[in-house]
Amino acid sequence: MNIKINSIHTFVISLPNEIIRRKTIRKKLKGVCDKFEFFDAIDARKTDLLQHKDYHGLKRRLCYGKDLAPGELGCFLSHRAVLEKIVNDKIPISLIFEDDVTLEKDFRSVIENLINCPYPWEAVRFLGKPKIANLMQRKITKIYQNFYLTRLATSPGGAYAYVISYSGAKKLFKSMSNISCPIDTIMGLPWKSGLEVLTIQPTISSWDQSFESAIGDGRFEKNKVTGWEKLVYPLTRGLFKLQEGILKKIFYFSCFFRDKKF
Repeated sequence: MNIKINSIHTFVISLPNEIIRRKTIRKKLKGVCDKFEFFDAIDARKTDLLQHKDYHGLKRRLCYGKDLAPGELGCFLSHRAVLEKIVNDKIPISLIFEDDVTLEKDFRSVIENLINCPYPWEAVRFLGKPKIANLMQRKITKIYQNFYLTRLATSPGGAYAYVISYSGAKKLFKSMSNISCPIDTIMGLPWKSGLEVLTIQPTISSWDQSFESAIGDGRFEKNKVTGWEKLVYPLTRGLFKLQEGILKKIFYFSCFFRDKKF
């Protein structure tokens, strides 16, 4: 069976009052992905998300030196809510966009070839930062023309576009019960989520830099730990980075023979 892009469920995460963003994304998706639904994002400006019952602030500060920005928490919870709907409704394959996504001209062709390819992927991120081309990575299988399904050895930021299967959504949603990092970070931690997340290279999607980030610039602020947390932070940060670096490489190289089969 040859699955077409309009037969899979597409969500666009967007704040309800973002009229211009919603109008713009409608134009971008026209002729590419005509059937989609807006999914109302959680507005971090309307509640103190740092007090959310699932947020582990101490763990976050000891590993990263500061709390998550409210916008990062809102983004995380919005993606989690979409994944919960996918799991509850048992949706086989879903495309998930943020409302500032941009799509390259071959997006539709690549997606339709991806969802029909033999590799048993569960989640594929579409990342547009130029530096990704220079990261350690492995081509797994050709998808369309010069586009390849690719495994990265690290975990770049960006959750503006990805495709996920029902089984992948179950794994990712389950791993998001405790919050201490942004959504795009947890996507790059397969030893925590049990979900291997791949990408497509060259890029088929990026983000619209003409829009101001809905997350805000708080995520770029310097370390803010104080008191005893500030004293132990150099140690906890160092151990955290060492562990993550080792686990990323272990997982990457452990998949070598499986990837080479394709």
